[in-house]
Amino acid sequence: MTVRASWFLSCLLLAGAAHAGSAPASIACESESGKVALKGVVPSPSSDELLVTLRYVNDTLEFTSDKTAAYVVADFPKSVFTLIAPDEGLPLTLYAIPSSVAVKKNADGEVAGTFQAKLLAPRPGGKKPGGNSNPLQAVLNCNYTYSI
Repeated sequence: MTVRASWFLSCLLLAGAAHAGSAPASIACESESGKVALKGVVPSPSSDELLVTLRYVNDTLEFTSDKTAAYVVADFPKSVFTLIAPDEGLPLTLYAIPSSVAVKKNADGEVAGTFQAKLLAPRPGGKKPGGNSNPLQAVLNCNYTYSI
């Protein structure tokens, strides 16, 4: 058990490390109903930048690398993609459903993919008076791009 935990933490730390010539990856996700959306830039193999906006109906919540360190574990050939952005209380967690991952690498070095993902996050607007503080759970259709 401790070996798995150590390996997982090592992967998270390595995934967040920035390299020379950093380029963030972009992600755009939306639920079938259109009520939930996640859009912005996420850490990539060469950048630790995070700037995503989570929208639920008319309320939004931003996650930035100024406020928190985010982690991405991505291995698209093995159908793995996970984003974790810690927040006060509940972190934003987005993970791809492996059977839905489809990725291609273009000649110019751009990696583009689509997948369905499960989201568990703080509910935008939940901290306002009269707001709902239940966690937001949704299945999203996502597009991911990263240029080397």
